[in-house]
Amino acid sequence: MNIKRNLIISSILCLFGLTAAAQSHDSVLIPTLQQAIDSIQAEPDSADLLIDEARKHLGAPYHYGGKGPRSFDCAGFARYCYLKMFGITLPPSSGAQYNVGHRIKKRTELQRGDLVFFQGRSGHGGVGHTGIVTEVDTNTGVFRFIHAATSTGVIHSYSTEAYYSRRYIGATRILGDRRKPEDPLPSRSKKR
Repeated sequence: MNIKRNLIISSILCLFGLTAAAQSHDSVLIPTLQQAIDSIQAEPDSADLLIDEARKHLGAPYHYGGKGPRSFDCAGFARYCYLKMFGITLPPSSGAQYNVGHRIKKRTELQRGDLVFFQGRSGHGGVGHTGIVTEVDTNTGVFRFIHAATSTGVIHSYSTEAYYSRRYIGATRILGDRRKPEDPLPSRSKKR
């Protein structure tokens, strides 16, 4: 698995190395980011690598503007995991991250590793929170995700929790369509 991960990272680094201007010009960075995203589409275990890395940080505290690895905010957490595993630098805010990758129209189309987005704490307005899908029931669209929550730090949550179910905005796919059977969503003994 490390060989495949290193191959993915090497491919992405080569793409980023094709243009030195990508570091200083946003107009060049966006196509380069899209090229990097496209380069990992064929890797069926990409989500496993990403989720394994994300789970290493369970319990890390929340800190506004935190980019890891000791503390995170929600966007910093997603950004850290994608950068660490694939060399992809996502934008620093959840609102900007929502505009990267391929938009997922239905919850039943979600896959592990997708980014999910929610309204912020006020419950009004645009994107204010993000997480990474770890499990999904493709029949119902119910999903479990890992994220940095303001009150608890990095945790797993379910899309059916009242706080998140009423604030869900949408999802994007960075890793491409992997078309591998999803892990079944674990049953919960109590509702949250």
